[in-house]
Amino acid sequence: MAAYRFNPEIYKDYERLQRTVLATLARMIRTTKGSMLTFNAKKIAVLAGLPTHPVVLTLIKDVIEQLGEKGLVRRVSRSSHGVKYAISKESPLWALAKLGEIPSSLEALAARISSR
Repeated sequence: MAAYRFNPEIYKDYERLQRTVLATLARMIRTTKGSMLTFNAKKIAVLAGLPTHPVVLTLIKDVIEQLGEKGLVRRVSRSSHGVKYAISKESPLWALAKLGEIPSSLEALAARISSR
């Protein structure tokens, strides 16, 4: 695996980070074989090809927490290794991801879900 170099663009474009997190979650949901997906911020970062710096992980956690506020993701546990999150097949995000219809922003995702 290649070593990541510091890339300040990650910190400048929050909307791009949101799109990356949503796309990574959608890819994880599409490839899962069970009815629940568990993950943490570091797993998202690794699968998305982002550095696992604490600042980046905090930004990813912020996106996940926003999804949690919308009822799309739930917090499963908190330990010394961080927070573990879950998405079950009852989540509207699950259905959209399986159909390949994930919007590019949290606002568009919320609007899409409320219109269903």
